[in-house]
Amino acid sequence: MQTTTAFTRLCIVTALVVASAACQSTATDPGSDAREQRQAIDRHARESLDRLYLQNPETRAEIESAPGYAVFDLSSVNAVLVVGQRGKGVLVEKKSGKRTYMKAARAGTGPGVGYQELRQIFAFKSEEAIAQFKVGGKVGGDVSASVTLGTSNAQQSFNPYVKTYQITERGAAVQANWGGTAYLVDPDLN
Repeated sequence: MQTTTAFTRLCIVTALVVASAACQSTATDPGSDAREQRQAIDRHARESLDRLYLQNPETRAEIESAPGYAVFDLSSVNAVLVVGQRGKGVLVEKKSGKRTYMKAARAGTGPGVGYQELRQIFAFKSEEAIAQFKVGGKVGGDVSASVTLGTSNAQQSFNPYVKTYQITERGAAVQANWGGTAYLVDPDLN
């Protein structure tokens, strides 16, 4: 009975983390307008790709040949068995050149503790994977597992048509978790 109660509490806390992350503004600067926010997100995306290529030169060919990619700026908190993450980013469809600005919110579970600011980069291996990522132009998602020890981390999407890379910007964590992330099209920036 106590296990069921603990699990129920964990589910409630996880739902609250996702709800609060999804409701929070991801504006770069509360005083900036939408154009300035898009420019800041685009600048972050270029810097993130440059850093990824510097750290892993073989990723350049993979991302340049992919039908699309996405780059997110994320903040992640691991508190014992609860994981929460939020951020903002852009999805780029190469065929059309379309840029879709998005918010991200993650909830998960698994042992760990820490706080990190991350750059997350997705390479989509098909047009279908891009369409799934932004289902109906409103919301997409990804189910993944991640492991972090200090500032070194790895994330694996369970979708074989999506390759994920993470670069730790700040912070450290010791954790092993799984969870789901919602990627929401930002109506204020599109």
